[in-house]
Amino acid sequence: MRDLSSSAGDGSPGLNPGALLLVVALAGGATMVVELGAVRLLAPWFGASSSVWTNVIGVVLAALALGYTLGARLASGPVPLARLSGVLLLGSVLAAILPGLTPVVAGAFMPDGVALSGASRLLVWGSLAAALVLFLPIAACLGCACPLAVESLQRQRGDAAGHAGGHVLAASTLGSLAGTFGTTHLFVPILGTTWTFLGAGLVLFACGLVVRLASRGSTGAPGAGVLMALVLGFGASAVSSALSGAGRSQGSPGEVTLARAESAYQSLRVTESGEGEARLRKLQVNESLDSFQSVWAPELGLLPGGFYYNHFALPYGWAAREQGAPPPDWSVFIVGLGGGSAVRVLEGVVSADTSLAVTGVELDPMVVEMAVEHFELDTESPGRTVVGGLDGRVALALESSSFDQVIVDAYANNMEVPPHLASIEAFELVHGRLREGGWLTVNVGGFGGEDPVVRGIAGAITEAFGTPVSIFRVPFSRNLTLHARRGGEVPTPGTRAFGSLGAPLIGGLGALLPPLQLPGASFVVAPGEEASDLRDQRSNLEFLQARSIAAAEDRLGALNARGGRPTRLTVPEASAEDAERITASSALAVRGDLLGASEAAAAVADPVSAAYLCAYLAWAGGDPQGALEAAEVAMDQHGADVTLLGLVVDLALVVGAERLAGARLRDLRAATEVAGMAPIGEGVLERLAAGVEDAETRGAIASAALRRAKLTAGAAAALLGLALLGVWRFVRSDPSGGTEGSLLPRSKVAV
Repeated sequence: MRDLSSSAGDGSPGLNPGALLLVVALAGGATMVVELGAVRLLAPWFGASSSVWTNVIGVVLAALALGYTLGARLASGPVPLARLSGVLLLGSVLAAILPGLTPVVAGAFMPDGVALSGASRLLVWGSLAAALVLFLPIAACLGCACPLAVESLQRQRGDAAGHAGGHVLAASTLGSLAGTFGTTHLFVPILGTTWTFLGAGLVLFACGLVVRLASRGSTGAPGAGVLMALVLGFGASAVSSALSGAGRSQGSPGEVTLARAESAYQSLRVTESGEGEARLRKLQVNESLDSFQSVWAPELGLLPGGFYYNHFALPYGWAAREQGAPPPDWSVFIVGLGGGSAVRVLEGVVSADTSLAVTGVELDPMVVEMAVEHFELDTESPGRTVVGGLDGRVALALESSSFDQVIVDAYANNMEVPPHLASIEAFELVHGRLREGGWLTVNVGGFGGEDPVVRGIAGAITEAFGTPVSIFRVPFSRNLTLHARRGGEVPTPGTRAFGSLGAPLIGGLGALLPPLQLPGASFVVAPGEEASDLRDQRSNLEFLQARSIAAAEDRLGALNARGGRPTRLTVPEASAEDAERITASSALAVRGDLLGASEAAAAVADPVSAAYLCAYLAWAGGDPQGALEAAEVAMDQHGADVTLLGLVVDLALVVGAERLAGARLRDLRAATEVAGMAPIGEGVLERLAAGVEDAETRGAIASAALRRAKLTAGAAAALLGLALLGVWRFVRSDPSGGTEGSLLPRSKVAV
């Protein structure tokens, strides 16, 4: 067996240079396993958005800088190889415990009790704090390895420091390269996240053991106590990691997990809730909280309210109305197929006289596999083409056919639209693949028709198509759908082509129209109205996404701030005419004529009753935040009664304005004690009080987690500041005899 040990130039124990460079390469590979696998570990709590990636990469780079500084100090010892073995052995244990430690740490910064509406700031601060706690120690530890290896190699061979440093950096970079490709394409898909980290720990442990043996001489033995502690610690961490898994195993109450998988791109989970015909399956991709990517119901056709996939079928209904009969053929190209929710909706809506052809493209091939198994995705029938493992824009560019409709439902990490799929050039490509009169439908996450992301993408579409873009709010969701036509305009509320109660659309699509007829539910962006900077070579989409979240937080903060304002209580004086109008408005709402109900409500003379009806109808149309804002404004102007206050508390709870809900609940309790005001229904006050208590608890949990995250980030900043101070002191020490602060050494030659 070849002896890997050798003696350094000063007679101290050494390691064969080739073996030492191999150790460095393996350490570099482990560093990339940590960096790339880190986001996969955090994804079940924070997702895998660009913010999370930025935080993880930033933490790893900062930790490496800290490690390089510490390694430089450790390298001045008598046997740097011994210290190299120590950091490798410590790194092995840290790598092994990460999967088991992640649920504890991530759960501290994104607790289970946090509501979706209050989690946006935690996604940034919480992921940063979790990354600091989890990954800064191991990345700093691995960063120490390079300076120690350079010092060991330089002493071993007596070469110049630059010669040794260049070879060490080359070996480390090559190892990092192998770790980059291996983690993404082999280790995580085959082994899973947990065993990938355990494998990295085992490799580091083996490297540390070899270096430890060499540092004590070829016949020496490592310290028994050190090895025993490391072996026991590594074994315990491995068991805990394997038992805990790398993510959340539980879903929402009443939800059953049917399947879990790790693909080359993301973590996947299929869940099911409900019973019988009310069952729903959801595909969650790197999701935390209550988000999901695809939905399945037992029956084909429209899904329950609140799912944006239903809007994908509207162009078919409008085309059938325009032609006076169902189109004989309807061909659809879907960018972002996911579990095939859009396909199942279309299959249940199109007429038996229509031949439906679908081409679906999904970037992650494992999503397609899970969709076939759990979502009944049909990939074999004539007219069905499903492509997995290909980018949607690339597939569209390679496609030579033309289509009646192109659907773009592609998200990175379920919350960010990939810039290359939302650029002017991308929509020009879509325009070229549509038949004359063909339809484009885009799903966009946003907080209303004036959302920066929604307006920016709408502007890009108008520039590419040269026709108006219609924006429709999806009821009870934070999604909007954008529609445009090649060479035509999309029907809008109030036009005959849009449809009405008297002339419903085909396939039950008329049920989607009433909520879209309410004020604020639809918008039209004309060409030239919205300037767009969304181009392939210069896209500000991520900036728009940050503005969107900030605007939503400001809007919610403004609602909560209203909770400090006193509310004037009034007793409604409903006349006989008002009572008749209220009855008529309610009857129209029951029939689904929300527009007619709104007009009847506007005719109610008593302002408080009118405000209640208008807010209620906005809620029925799927806009709880708009309803809440309208009710609050009306209350400022005209006062409130118990009925309106009860509705406001309900609405505030839905949108996550817990402080406003608590304030209005106190108003409601006071109103029920005022003489002449009718008491609220039995049990309603108790239900609202329980809801407010739960919302306030969730808000307190989120605030505490945010404080913990900021304190952790502050402590880490102080630690990194010490590292920077160490570098500065090294620069100022000037051991070469140069002038302090000068870039040039002091010259001893007279000029």
